[in-house]
Amino acid sequence: MRHGSRLLTLLAAVVLAAGQLVLTAEPAGAAVRSCSTSTPVAQRPTLRLHDSGTCVVVAQKALVSKGYSVGSAGADGDFGNATLRAARAFQKEFGLEADGIIGPLTWAKLGTGAAYNRGRGPNTTSRVVATFDDCPPSVAAFRAMVEAADAAGVGLVLAPTGSCLTKYRNQGVDLAVLARSHGQYVINHTVSHPDLTTISYASVLTQLAAPGVVTNFGRPPYGASDTTVATAYTAAGMRQWTWTVDTRDWTGKTAAQVVTYVVTNARAGDTVLMHMGWNAFNPTALGQIRSGLTARGLALCAAYDGTTPTRLPRSLPCTG
Repeated sequence: MRHGSRLLTLLAAVVLAAGQLVLTAEPAGAAVRSCSTSTPVAQRPTLRLHDSGTCVVVAQKALVSKGYSVGSAGADGDFGNATLRAARAFQKEFGLEADGIIGPLTWAKLGTGAAYNRGRGPNTTSRVVATFDDCPPSVAAFRAMVEAADAAGVGLVLAPTGSCLTKYRNQGVDLAVLARSHGQYVINHTVSHPDLTTISYASVLTQLAAPGVVTNFGRPPYGASDTTVATAYTAAGMRQWTWTVDTRDWTGKTAAQVVTYVVTNARAGDTVLMHMGWNAFNPTALGQIRSGLTARGLALCAAYDGTTPTRLPRSLPCTG
């Protein structure tokens, strides 16, 4: 049918976001928005889905600096769905309305604080963070470690896989709940520990979901990541947290060798990678690491005061 006036057509696109199909439509007000990093926040335009221009580039670079992915094209000046997901993830993390619209409040938050460091994660203190991945040999070993850490005021970062959590839940124990009840920090480490760079985007999203730990920080197995993986972490509402010191305890090092390596090589603010299934995951080794670092003028991250929340604070309260 022909009409005397042209009808306004909204183009809709079905996109995959955080593992769900959502319908997005191009708003009538989409436009080219211009600004630069020197433009005062109060004078920057509000940005929405499908906007474009130099001001979108500024926002995208700011989101990337905070640890979020804006897609494989990077800061290209196109406010697409990847940028929308990044904006929403950032807003949720920083206590804003997660509507994906970059207005005055979001601009203001984007302009504060230091850039996110993937190796150090949310630890902005000089404390050393001892982290343990994968799966403990038993509930008893896990319980002994978290109780000892709690008694010593130490906050460990534990990254169990979803298959590990399922194994012990079937035995009546939720390791994540147990750890948090002792002020320990628990992050995602996928469901089954694949190299995420070797699987599809949809499969990465599945790996980042339950029965794995559902939270706001996650560690990709082997530290392996690329733009697809980074985009999936953002879609899942997580920032990646890897490490700065790798003990390589999985090569069969004795507990004493791991302790010596940590005490010798850790520096202020480091994240140390170890594994729950190997020799240093025990209260004795933890106490030796703690005393050795203390002798060097360093301290381990402090335990959370009370039951640790499911979502970690964006700045880890390591000083206690």
